[in-house]
Amino acid sequence: MGAKIKGRPVVVTGGGSGIGAALALEAANRGAGHITVSDVDLEDAQAVAESIAAQGGAAAARQCDVTDAAAVEELAQAVAAEHGVPALVCANAGVMSAMAPLLHTASSDAEWVVRVNVLGTINTLQSFGRLMADGQEQGWLMATGSEHSVGVPHANSGAYTASKHAVLGMCAVLRAELPGHVGISVVCPGLTVSKLWNATRQRPQQYGGNADSDPGAGVFMEQMGMSAETVAQRAFDGIAEGHFLIPTHYHARAYAQQRADDMAEAYDRLAEIDTADYDLNRTVAAFLTAAAEDQEAR
Repeated sequence: MGAKIKGRPVVVTGGGSGIGAALALEAANRGAGHITVSDVDLEDAQAVAESIAAQGGAAAARQCDVTDAAAVEELAQAVAAEHGVPALVCANAGVMSAMAPLLHTASSDAEWVVRVNVLGTINTLQSFGRLMADGQEQGWLMATGSEHSVGVPHANSGAYTASKHAVLGMCAVLRAELPGHVGISVVCPGLTVSKLWNATRQRPQQYGGNADSDPGAGVFMEQMGMSAETVAQRAFDGIAEGHFLIPTHYHARAYAQQRADDMAEAYDRLAEIDTADYDLNRTVAAFLTAAAEDQEAR
């Protein structure tokens, strides 16, 4: 069973534009009780909240930099105090630096991308996940990954691809750690109409400061990308059904299959050498069971 948001609070980070804005609007369309639209750009977030209100929904904008763990915790506590523990939190905030070969990507750009896409997602999942885990009502966490999470190599954007692999990895771990009343999904969109191409317009000074990206990239995304509304609809369909992995662009299957084939081939080669069992999960479980039995025997 998946997320149930009707009449309950929803939070979307990076909700001021693109996929985030579409997720916030889709939450309203599906009957969420109140939507918190969070973004580092408060004006963008306010515009989305006003659009929701104009359609008869309830929404409020909040400024938040997800790389600031204290600020995210403050956001989570404020939402819970004012509206209750959310039914759904979309950890969607993300950035992409100017495209460049990995060997020539500035370390400051790579650090900025990792801090927002990885640490920002961790901060969001932790703060809101703890609220959900400590409560009694069903809750759902959703992180925005990418088709690059599942094997599509993003040429000239190695740091971004790495960050989206990390999002899938952390969510897979959290999936095993969450209590039964809290679920989690990773949405993996491909090319989508959004402002991601120009994320550097709000890049902090320590990572190079504000800069406009090539407008040609924006034209390309506008003309070739899937609509953010379609991505949001597919995301909500997936979490309603309780799916962990939610792809939105079918073409990425070929890349994911190639990744699976490469891994199968690699392990087939290894099988000719050694198939000894060093499975960490089974080893730890056996160790803990033995320790518990030993403690009882004493």
